[in-house]
This record gives sequence, structure tokens and C-alpha cells, in this order.
Amino acid sequence: MYNLVKKNILDKNLIKYGDNVLIGLSGGPDSVFLFHNLRILKESLSFNLYASHINHMYRGKDAQHDEDFVRRLCSEYGIKIFVKRKNATEYAQELKVTEEEAGRILRYNFFRENLKEVGGGKIAIAHNLNDQAETVLQRIIRGSGIDGLSAMSFVKEDIIRPMLSVSRTEIEKYLKDNNYESCLDITNTQAIYGRNKIRLNLIPYLEKNFNPNIQNSLYRMSETMERDKKIIEKYVELKFNEVLLERDQNKVVLDLNKLKQMDDGETGRIIRRSIEQLKGNTVNIEMKHINYAIDFIKTGKTGKKINLSEGFTIDISYDNFIVNKIVESIPKFKYNIVLGTAVNITEVGKILTCKVMDISEVDITDTNSINLDYDLIKGNLIVRNRIAGDFMIPCGNTGSKKIKDIFIDMKVPAEERDSKLIIADDDNILWLEGFRIHNSYKVSSSTIKILNFTLRRSTNE
Repeated sequence: MYNLVKKNILDKNLIKYGDNVLIGLSGGPDSVFLFHNLRILKESLSFNLYASHINHMYRGKDAQHDEDFVRRLCSEYGIKIFVKRKNATEYAQELKVTEEEAGRILRYNFFRENLKEVGGGKIAIAHNLNDQAETVLQRIIRGSGIDGLSAMSFVKEDIIRPMLSVSRTEIEKYLKDNNYESCLDITNTQAIYGRNKIRLNLIPYLEKNFNPNIQNSLYRMSETMERDKKIIEKYVELKFNEVLLERDQNKVVLDLNKLKQMDDGETGRIIRRSIEQLKGNTVNIEMKHINYAIDFIKTGKTGKKINLSEGFTIDISYDNFIVNKIVESIPKFKYNIVLGTAVNITEVGKILTCKVMDISEVDITDTNSINLDYDLIKGNLIVRNRIAGDFMIPCGNTGSKKIKDIFIDMKVPAEERDSKLIIADDDNILWLEGFRIHNSYKVSSSTIKILNFTLRRSTNE
């Protein structure tokens, strides 16, 4: 049987020479099957094998039995194992998610901690053909599209599934023929979860009344959907880049006018792609959320913002459609500026340095610096963010203008305005980050001393 696993590894390029491979080892038949296959293959394919086990602690003595079993198994074959004990029921209450979801979060976080300790690599998961069929049925019931029906992949980022094409019958036969022991999780035999009901009730009914090979048929369908999905993803990436204006870790800015010219299918895919950029996945993003965003693109007006789902908002700012990852609001801050000393503005992750220079020392090509006439400064210098009623006289103007109006003119999104720095003396705002200096403080032919500001990003954000 290890030849089939080996074929998957080689055909799908799952493991490369010298890789660290960490197997999620529960002790159940599937993970024990994968353990022995990888153990046999690790020398010929030249990779390092480790194991990881989570004791969720909600099955009492049975959970402890499983932990003891995997420890003995790894000890017998000289495989290093990482073990963590964490009550999944309590963790689910803490995160306000289902017990199943809490367990999943626990496992993958722990797996990646272990991988980091050994220097990175791949996480090998023991999903099999039957698991794939169950997943496809579960998603059909939920009304998933092509993305959902492609179900699980042999490889996704750092996760590999070398036995995804192996049936449960083949797994059980392999373990029996080789006298390999494994553990039984009694909860898998109880129709208490939605997935268990599919496995124990729905699939047997379909096999008996419609198609005795339904699981193989569902597996083949998932492969077809996976191939189609890859074609669609290539097209979506091209369209996404056509409308992309800006992106960072908290937002994706798209060209609103170009989005309006696309059909709903293209727009929906681009919105989903934007969320994936920020979140890393599209878990729990449903079609109703995408349709809501499409309607908003058609009818929304500048300045309007709506909550989408799972910590995301969408809004329209002039000709921009913006997908935002909700972050904590930036608090009000104010720091005194001491000449020659860097000011670390932790609230926005920026460092400001201020010094006095002779005009002959100024590098006019330095775009990261701001220069003002030092002899015109009145009193103390501070750096802060905006407060209600702020105004200044922008360079080139003779009359004052509200900071709020400058932001509007420069089309600065509302959620970014509190992060912009303002430098002021006792009388006036001297500089608004990225946009304006005060007209009365600009450098002129009569300037002798320069007040120079340099701004950079903090390295420990």
C-alpha cells in the first residue's frame, strides 16, 4: 500500500528532498496507516519525519490511552513526537466556537509551533478518500459552489494529504495484514455530529438505494472540480490585478468604476479574492456576503460603509471600493518632541526624528524628510493625531483650511485619518503627514536654520 502513497507523493510533488514532515498522529487507524507508510518511505525519499499529538482531554481515560499509545509507537520506531494537552471543550467556550472548530484551531496552531521548532516543513494529514466523499456531500447539502465541491486538496500551502485517494477499506486491510495496532475513537461511531450522520446514515443509504460506489464517484467529482477551480483561479487573478489599486495587511483597494463594468460572477470572485488576501482563507464567507457586496458596488455612495462578515467591512471612497479588515481603532496620542531624539509613536508604528541643521546641510533629494524654517517656530513642538476643529494654512494658500477638508480633498479614507501624524508648535499646525506644510513656515531665501523631520516605520510593529 505504501506504493500508492509514494505515487501520490511523487506525482503531486508533496515532499521534497530533505523536507521536515510532521504527521498529525491521533492514534486512530487513518493516522497510524499514514505513520507507517511515511516511516517506510522516509529513507528512500530522503525526508525527516516527526509526529504531533493533541490530547483534547474530553474523553477522559480514552484520551489518555491514545496519548500513551502514540508515545509508545513513536518510541518504538525512533520518531520524535510533540504532545500537547488542552481541553477542547473549555477552549471552544473561550473562543465562542464549536468544539470541532476549537479542536481544529488547536491542532493546526500546535502543528505549526512544532514545525517552527524543527526548522519548517510540511504538515501531513491523514484524510482519505472516504473523508473526501463525506466533505463533498456535506458541502452539497450546504449549497457550495465549485470551490467548496473541490473539497480537500492533496496539497495546500504547508499541508499535505498523501493518502487522500486511499479508501477506508484499504486502510483497514493494510493494518490488519501487517498486524499494526491503532486506537478507536468511540465518538466516530456515534451519529452526534453532522459529519458523523453523513458517514453513518446518509452514505449507507445512498450506497444501498442509488450507487454502491457513491464514495468513489464523489471523490472523482472533487478531482474534476479541483481542476476547474484552478482554471478559474488563474482568470480571477488576472482580473483582480486589473482592478487592484492598493493593498496592505488591513485593506484591499479596488477600482470601483472597473468593478461596475464587470459581470456579477467576476465581481464576486474578486471580492472573495480580496478577503482571502486579508484573512488567508475564505472560511465562513458565504454567497450571501458576496451578493451583498455586489449590490453595494452597484448602489453604494461615497462615505458609506457596511459590515460584511467575520471582522470585515466594505466601503466606497470616491472611485475606490475598499475591503477592510477590522482592527482596533487608533487612540488619541500626543508626544513632546525633543530635538535630536527619536519619538517612537507606538499607536501607529512610526518613528519621528527631529533635528536642527544649517541650510547648507539639507539634502533636497531626500523624499523622506520634511524641512521647515526653524527660526519661525514658536514655543514647544509636539506630534499627535487629529482632533476636532484642527485647521492650518496649507503651503501656497493665504487662508486657513480645516484638516478634515484637506483629507476630503486628498481622498484619504476615513479609517486612515487618525493614523496620520500632525506636528504643531504652540500656535499652529506645521505639518500634516503626507500632504501639507504650513505656508508661514516654509523654507525661503532668508532661511538660516532648518528644522528637519524624518519619519520611518517602526521595526517592531
